[in-house]
Amino acid sequence: MDYFIFGLVDNGVMIFGAFTGLEVEKYLPPRFRLGVLMPIVGAGIGNACSDFLGGLVALNVPLAVGSLLGCIVALALIPIFNYSLRSK
Repeated sequence: MDYFIFGLVDNGVMIFGAFTGLEVEKYLPPRFRLGVLMPIVGAGIGNACSDFLGGLVALNVPLAVGSLLGCIVALALIPIFNYSLRSK
């Protein structure tokens, strides 16, 4: 049941953000704004938040924290991917 609740909240938050036009990246300090990469960063932050909330609502703290940490690590890879793909 944890995974069902997680998925429901995870996608529910994402769908809510899409319908309302919520842009999490506009709340970042200017030094973290990466121009054309902002939609990718915003999507990653939104996914991290919705994954974390899904785990919390499912009352599964290890799932919430693990999902959040995994998403943060993936977000940290964005500049590396961008540099390596653009240098080709």
